[in-house]
Amino acid sequence: MAKRVLGVLFVCFFLGGWFSEVAEAIRWLSLQHSHLNWNLTSLNSNNPGRAVRSGVKSPCTIARRRYGLVKIQAKLCRSQMDIMPYIQNAALLASRTCRDVFKDRRWNCSSITTAPYLTPDLTRATREQAYVYAISSAALTFAVARACSSGSLHRCTCASKPSSTPAINFQWGGCGDNIRWAAQFAKRFIDSVEKHALERVDRKRRGREAVDEVWGLTNQAAAINLHNNRVGRKLISTNLRIQCKCHGVSGSCNVKTCWKGIPTMAEIGQKLLQKFTVAKELARAYLENRGKKLRKYVASDQLVYISKSPDYCTRDEKLGSLGTVGRHCNVSSSGLDSCRQLCCGRGYRTVVEEKIERCLCKFFDCCYVKCKICRTMTQVHECL
Repeated sequence: MAKRVLGVLFVCFFLGGWFSEVAEAIRWLSLQHSHLNWNLTSLNSNNPGRAVRSGVKSPCTIARRRYGLVKIQAKLCRSQMDIMPYIQNAALLASRTCRDVFKDRRWNCSSITTAPYLTPDLTRATREQAYVYAISSAALTFAVARACSSGSLHRCTCASKPSSTPAINFQWGGCGDNIRWAAQFAKRFIDSVEKHALERVDRKRRGREAVDEVWGLTNQAAAINLHNNRVGRKLISTNLRIQCKCHGVSGSCNVKTCWKGIPTMAEIGQKLLQKFTVAKELARAYLENRGKKLRKYVASDQLVYISKSPDYCTRDEKLGSLGTVGRHCNVSSSGLDSCRQLCCGRGYRTVVEEKIERCLCKFFDCCYVKCKICRTMTQVHECL
């Protein structure tokens, strides 16, 4: 009996480590809060990633200790530091897009802002975690592809011209977004973390029968995360659009030069929302004998998850739910942002807010502007 209890305690302890290891691939999203200076070439031109002078630490070291980069990502940071500003921008893009898409829902993607400390809803292979993995992978591909086409990165160039025959009224040219190179880099930066975590758990598993169950969970969650990463990258590559520039006398546009470019992050976020709505739940038993072969049994463009999500109505830190108390709702709406839906039937209160601002400004003579002070009263509805 005692051995059995110890075994259960060991599994529980190891399971906590499993949660942290599997979720490491999105801790880099905490770079959205950073203001690191990635240009340290003046400190050490031979190896800027490790440059230290007068106590100045490498930004890669800071990102490793403070912003959740794992060892393999920090190594990539040191070898390709010129890409790091775009990775930081991708973290901000992913966060902003997710919060904008879900701003009127019970889960408003606030979980993403707590990185590198992740709430349980982003570590249990939930539907929400599936979206965060996909949007982060898509955002990194987006940011790097745009950097390539703008000439900001010397490691990559414009995309090659499409092989398809152009229409009569235009010719292929310009500088297309290099999705192939960007997707490969995103795969190295994000997917390698999941694969590395699997290798570590596999080494721990050897000789320990008590962690067999944990190994199964790790293998399943890693397969899920890797699949959702691919969904995010594929969404961009399959939604390239023809963008053109006109040439001709007085803007007659007799000839157009066209290339293929990626859509905006707002469009990507909305398309992923559609996939989030119809995401497929996979039973653990279904994954036991499939694991890494998941792509053979699930559509390549479909988000998948394992664990059911909380309803996010009430605060429950163990589940990662912050609740909806105090959230603003729309009393005239019948959708997800309505007071009935957002407040989970608890009701709401109406608060009158007074806004004071300058208005009716006029410019006098040459040197000054005179404005009036306007007061406006607005009603705001908050969930109880």
